[in-house]
Amino acid sequence: MASTQTKEQIQSQDPAEWVDLYGDMLLRYALSRMRDRDLAEDLVQETFLVAWKNRKEFAGRSRFSTWLVAILRNKVADHFRREGRRKSSSLDESEGEPESEPLFSKWGKWKRSPKSWSASPAELVENREFWVVVAGCLGDMPAHLAYVLRLREFKSAKTKDICSLLEISSSNVSVRLHRARLLLRRCLEEKWFS
Repeated sequence: MASTQTKEQIQSQDPAEWVDLYGDMLLRYALSRMRDRDLAEDLVQETFLVAWKNRKEFAGRSRFSTWLVAILRNKVADHFRREGRRKSSSLDESEGEPESEPLFSKWGKWKRSPKSWSASPAELVENREFWVVVAGCLGDMPAHLAYVLRLREFKSAKTKDICSLLEISSSNVSVRLHRARLLLRRCLEEKWFS
């Protein structure tokens, strides 16, 4: 079994065996974070390359699969960091911005009230169909916005942790969260609450 392999066995093992033993698990992990299968496969391949180059660094204090997932997690974060820099070189960008119609009046009041959400939050949590729609909404928004929203709302990551993971400012995190929440709200109003 792979989890009982020693450090020496791992370091002398053929990398093709790593792919056989851990490839599917790593691909599932990557696909759970990426919408693009080709990109997920590329990140898994990069993970194996980094692991092979640094196999002597594997200390054996954890399972080998844990070490591989940590490498992949860093690769995913690096991807979103690069993607975020490319897509949002400034806080003034409008890419990924929901419709330009202002939602608030000059006094800070809603221009139009949000649609009534008749179901209680407890009922929504229990409703699998709702979460399928949420996943679809997240899949429709720009990846760099969805990733920050997932980190904050589903992983309960703190702003400072998101900042250090993605190497962006707290202002940029706030802007991305705001934009993602607006996109999610509009999508849910259209696909769930209408």
